[in-house]
Amino acid sequence: MEELFKLRVFFILALLLALLILIPVSVSMGVINVTAIDALKILISRVPILNNYVNTSSIPPEAVPVLMFRLRRVLVAIAAGVILGAGGATMQAVLRNPMASPFTLGISHAAALGVAVASILGVGAYTRHILLSFVNPYILPVFAFASSLIQVAVILALAYRAKLSERALILASIAMSFFYQALLSLLQYLFMNELQIALVVFWTFGDLGKADWVATQIMLVSAVILAVYYFIRSLDLDVISLGDDVASSSGVNPKILRLEATVVSALGASIATSFVGVLAFLCLITPHIARIVIGSSHRYLVPASMLTGALLLLLADDAGRVLISPATLPVGIVLSFIGAPLLIVLLIGRGGE
Repeated sequence: MEELFKLRVFFILALLLALLILIPVSVSMGVINVTAIDALKILISRVPILNNYVNTSSIPPEAVPVLMFRLRRVLVAIAAGVILGAGGATMQAVLRNPMASPFTLGISHAAALGVAVASILGVGAYTRHILLSFVNPYILPVFAFASSLIQVAVILALAYRAKLSERALILASIAMSFFYQALLSLLQYLFMNELQIALVVFWTFGDLGKADWVATQIMLVSAVILAVYYFIRSLDLDVISLGDDVASSSGVNPKILRLEATVVSALGASIATSFVGVLAFLCLITPHIARIVIGSSHRYLVPASMLTGALLLLLADDAGRVLISPATLPVGIVLSFIGAPLLIVLLIGRGGE
């Protein structure tokens, strides 16, 4: 038991250390090359107490704005990874389904429908010289978030009014996803031009560069609040994952916890999706990777899922920025290429468990 505890603590600390090391490395990578040490100097110089102790004279002034843009991408990746990684672990626990995630509830399709509606109404973007230019960077996230909230309301109605079980709720959510997808296809066929369709398609790929500093702050605050909630509920997630009877005998109301955790996870996924697009695979794969190494105790699984999600997303974004530089691959595509083989290798190493 003591060895298992040490393994769990070591794994979490190793993930945290790897993430801290990767931050300056990620900031340094790109068309404008600087060393990780110079990137670290820039980061430290932005701290008011420490800025007088760092010499940044060797760094070209024109590189500073680029490094700050990369820092913003890094912070967005960490916030989104924390939100989606912990959300996936929570949904798999309360629904007792290894394939569950916040996106199982149809949030991604609902958000994509909101983006399509915004583009049709002409409030999210306009076309100029066959290029898409955004009038207001917050219009598309607002429409995506509003559509996601509508889906969350539908989930609540199905859960309480129709009194569906967790398995029936998943099936109903999948049915709603197909409905949103059909409605999106209908809008694309009847009302949307090629550029509007391209806008929706590119948005679904996922992009960490779309969020500005205000959006970054929103995501970071949301990640902290959600992390505190998941930590508080970690023991309750352990008992509900064993069954409703076990949860009830332990003093946990399984229906209330399931509803509460579903809504919180869905809202977290909605916030992340609104600003960075669809990263559904991250919710699914992150808890499984962490669980293979650390086990099913949510006291350790939740923080491990957060850190694993942040690391995976940051690595995928780094790869997307350097593979075909100066162009950038969408992070969602790279994430699938990295995550899928990694999960298969880990499963094979565990004998298919």
